Amino acid sequence: MYKNRIKSMLDIIAKKELDGAIITSRDNTMYFSSFSGTDSIIIFTREKAYFATDFRYIETASSLSSYGYEVVLIEEGLKSITTLLSKLFVEKNIRIGYENTVSYGYFDSLKKGLNECVYADITEDLLTIRSIKDKTEISLMAKAASIADMAFSHILKFVKIGVTEIEIAAELEYVMKKNGASFPAFDTIAISGKKTSMPHGVPDSKKLMNHDAVTLDFGANYKGYCSDMTRTFFMGTPSFELERIYKIVFKAQKEAQDYIKENVTGFNADKVARDIIESEGYGKFFGHSTGHGVGLLIHEEPRLSVKSKAVLKCNMAVTVEPGIYIPDLGGVRIENTVIVEKGGCYPLNHSVKELIVI
Repeated sequence: MYKNRIKSMLDIIAKKELDGAIITSRDNTMYFSSFSGTDSIIIFTREKAYFATDFRYIETASSLSSYGYEVVLIEEGLKSITTLLSKLFVEKNIRIGYENTVSYGYFDSLKKGLNECVYADITEDLLTIRSIKDKTEISLMAKAASIADMAFSHILKFVKIGVTEIEIAAELEYVMKKNGASFPAFDTIAISGKKTSMPHGVPDSKKLMNHDAVTLDFGANYKGYCSDMTRTFFMGTPSFELERIYKIVFKAQKEAQDYIKENVTGFNADKVARDIIESEGYGKFFGHSTGHGVGLLIHEEPRLSVKSKAVLKCNMAVTVEPGIYIPDLGGVRIENTVIVEKGGCYPLNHSVKELIVI
């Protein structure tokens, strides 16, 4: 698997007529090597891959030689890295690929090891190859999703009037870790009542009250890969308008999910959900995109949005998460993460989407 990923990087170098590339971000380092530690760098030449890290990780990194890496010990920090670069890239005016996520200070230091180079941003190329998941990645994401499903099932038994949002968030994260999560995939959202009108509200000491809507947006990270799901439920019978909103969002989410398959566009997938919400008069209360890619990071390519130019391909992982948010009333969001297939898609998470009243 990692040998194939190294080859994909070498193909990018060849296609863009580069002499090499430097990978510094933790997510791309993990993608190309499986290494999840810090303070490491991958350097690609046209023919070979070098993995450099310091004393703390060198024993772990030594196994990467089986993927085709030459593993190099960094003994003097950036000085060792610039020395290595100067040995690998001797000629002037060579072309080096880099990620646009690298800090200016770090990038400026790396340039000291390179002789009058031309730099090419390969970020989009990396996002493109990462957007299509292999079987191992999908398996890890499915496990992360199942952990989140277990946590949601537990929370439905845990919640009661008087429990605080922060207690719910903490319980979700505890149960996910207890069931195998490495850590939460992102900061857990657990909000209630009128606060559910805030798509990314922050849980606090507010206590659940009768008739509150409760929105949970959370996920597990399992061996580096993320899951993402959202559910809204009610503590007692919801108001007439919130129940109506729930039915609209449910329909929008279902129809957008049913629409997704290979070769549809991110724009059109978003349009399916957005048209339903707009037709019911709530368009101005749906202010975010319908979905995004998921993988090593919680937000990846492709995007399902009004600005998206993406064409969905088999084995892409995307969220489908329309919502309606009305200030001083509340909001509803329902989200699944799905895997794109030739004739449709299938969800990684399986928690019930129908309206739940506790």
